[in-house]
Amino acid sequence: MPSEDQLQKFIEFCRKNGANLDERISFKITRSAGVTAVATSAIHTQDPLISVPEKLLITRELAEKEFGVNSATVSSGNSNALLQLYIAKMKFEPSAKPFHKPYFDILPDTLNQPYFWSLKELELLKGTDLYLLLKENLRRIIREWWKLLHKLQIDAVDKEIYEGLESSEDFDVLRYVCDYREKHQSFSWKSFAGYLWATGIFTSRAFPRLVIDKACSDLNEAFLYPVVDLLNHKNDTQVKWTFEHEKVCFITSETLKEGDEVFNNYGDKSNEDLLLCYGFLQESNRYDRTRLTLRLDSETIEQALASNLGMTKENVIADDCAQFLITAQDPLPNAVANFFGYLCKLKSEAEVSLRSFLEGQDELSSILVQKLDFFKVRSKFSPADREGCNPDVIQMIKKYMSSERKLIQGSLEYLQKRQKDILKSNSALMVSFKSIFKMDRKFADSLLLSFGVVKYEDLVAKNRLRESLLLWIVRAANKDSYPQKFQYTVPEFIFDTFQEVSGSIVIEKNDVAEFMEFYKNLFPGLTEKIPEVFGPGNWGIRQFIVADTVMDRVVYTRKLTHEPYFIVRVPFKL
Repeated sequence: MPSEDQLQKFIEFCRKNGANLDERISFKITRSAGVTAVATSAIHTQDPLISVPEKLLITRELAEKEFGVNSATVSSGNSNALLQLYIAKMKFEPSAKPFHKPYFDILPDTLNQPYFWSLKELELLKGTDLYLLLKENLRRIIREWWKLLHKLQIDAVDKEIYEGLESSEDFDVLRYVCDYREKHQSFSWKSFAGYLWATGIFTSRAFPRLVIDKACSDLNEAFLYPVVDLLNHKNDTQVKWTFEHEKVCFITSETLKEGDEVFNNYGDKSNEDLLLCYGFLQESNRYDRTRLTLRLDSETIEQALASNLGMTKENVIADDCAQFLITAQDPLPNAVANFFGYLCKLKSEAEVSLRSFLEGQDELSSILVQKLDFFKVRSKFSPADREGCNPDVIQMIKKYMSSERKLIQGSLEYLQKRQKDILKSNSALMVSFKSIFKMDRKFADSLLLSFGVVKYEDLVAKNRLRESLLLWIVRAANKDSYPQKFQYTVPEFIFDTFQEVSGSIVIEKNDVAEFMEFYKNLFPGLTEKIPEVFGPGNWGIRQFIVADTVMDRVVYTRKLTHEPYFIVRVPFKL
């Protein structure tokens, strides 16, 4: 953080060089927010509050002049790489005496982004998307820095970091960066630490070059905008950046009272973006989002893309990896719900069915619950976890964990509500096994003798639900063999599915072996003990193998309530 004296010298330098700063704005330093701009009296105007001439801007032209090269010829992948190296040189090269020195003097030596936290602090993020992104981004930035120095024929001070990265997939980039920072009080501009600092400065302060160059074709190219880059961010603040009369102007549409902070708007950023790029988070951030990442075989992903699920190529981040965004505004995207329904589709189903869709929602629910439990546990830090850590960093980590948990909880609640609505709107296409248990008293009473089951809930408690389902399905298939008709109507789709499977199934030896223990435990004992239920019709082992396939096709067991439903085999409208 700059001193008050450095800040005032910088403001005076800008004014002397043509910058116009509205007299109703005052800059001061606070511990919580760093440099802030405050209205000293009421402000409501469409005129620029701050205008900065071109010569005060930090642009690629300055970097190109310094290094004697064209930025496009040396910057591979990142059009701002040369400018970032220039910033590092102006900050860390003792002999450098740039025109913009008062600006470089106020740039903080210590940054708040996670890249600049201690290793112990970073370890608290293990298991999160943020932790993985940090490692991935660091690898990318290391390679970017190395290639740039190589093209400029500049010898790197700490080439070990690049060599370590290229020599082993297990190279711990986080540990190296943290250890290097601890061992060095100051950095060379030729070091990776210096370049990483400049990258942190740039990502937290840069503005799109399109503001000053409408012909710019690279949407990622940016520049530094002194004075205005001191303004803090607030969601939905109405601001404009314009380029008029060779000056970049900052205009706010907000009505400010005396004492109000003058905010900029960095864009609709998630907390992850804000933390990575700027080093802070916003509570109740309506632009927040988290990721749901799934590793699957590439063939499954390709087939899903071609199945009209609402997925796009943006959801495929690798050949074997699909990713979906869960946001505060869209807690359960249709694409992710449809995708899970697709994953639960049987080979015998031409498209996603009502059963497979509901089953998919349960699988998705299980994953969300796991993520939720993870963040609940990880957000509780012991005194040992906190020891030696910056209290401000601990608070940021807790806020990040809390925001992730809130997003996942919102997605889970939405999923449960939607699942309930689907069950209700499709009730005519399904029959619960619980209702069958209540209607078929003879069958229910037989389970008392066979399994010691008194009421339906005992089936779940005694882990007898699957066996009972199989027994009832075979009983339903034998319905015409009983001397007396059932006191209720067996749904025709269950009977028809059994007949369809029975007529087409090919039973292998391993199928028989799988069911042998189950069958011997029940038969012929049940037939002898309760012949009125388990005597009429065919109760051979083949019937139970068929019933197992019938269960796969028409039975959905809701995980939340452990209640099975028999569902008509119909496509689900995605």
